Amino acid sequence: MSKINKVCTVLILVLTFIFFTSNLTFAQSKIVKKTIKKVIQPEIAPIEPPETSSEEGILPELSAPPEPPTEEYKVKAETTKGLLGLGLNAAYGGSYLFNLKGQQGLLGALSARGDFIFADPWLIGSKIGLAEDAVEYKIGVGYLMGNGTDDQPINAIPLYADAVIYLKEGSFSGMDPFIGFGLNYNLAGRDGKSGNLGGQVYGGILADFGFGGKTELSIGYQSIRIGDGTPSANGIIFSATHPFVL
Repeated sequence: MSKINKVCTVLILVLTFIFFTSNLTFAQSKIVKKTIKKVIQPEIAPIEPPETSSEEGILPELSAPPEPPTEEYKVKAETTKGLLGLGLNAAYGGSYLFNLKGQQGLLGALSARGDFIFADPWLIGSKIGLAEDAVEYKIGVGYLMGNGTDDQPINAIPLYADAVIYLKEGSFSGMDPFIGFGLNYNLAGRDGKSGNLGGQVYGGILADFGFGGKTELSIGYQSIRIGDGTPSANGIIFSATHPFVL
């Protein structure tokens, strides 16, 4: 019986060991499976929505609208009516003439002048390499008084006709130069004498003094003849002329 008891005891121990071992193995396999699942089956990250393109990419590029016909949008130039509402271009000025013969001191001949200004209908300026409006014509009258040749007293009402050529802006040491020439005819002078024909040639620059236009400052030569030429005045003339609108 003792042997049987020993055998039974050994069998019980073996079965207990096998049972315990199997349970331990089964538990470890569960742990391994869980670990494998955690390793093999990672968490699925949330899918980010696709990046939306900017408005510039979504909207098609639009080309600029075509320019409207110029006939439908003509801009009317504003015309200045002027002092008397006539819209005529004019100029006024004064001058001093230093006689080259017989003048005593500085007292020569003083004059005032008023002109109408006319544009060049032939556009001569564009034909000589200048602006289309580079040439202007002046017709006017004036009054001259003082001392003439040989210091003789003189007074006259001359009729003037000039042509003025405005050269390229800034072409004379940064200033705007011009040249002019013309004829004069005495309408009435000392002792009621009329005639004779004289002339003038000059050059100068345009200066802006803030008077609503550019003033012409010039120096040149002028000859005034009354009647048969005695008395007369001829010499160097200094002039200032300013434009305005009538």
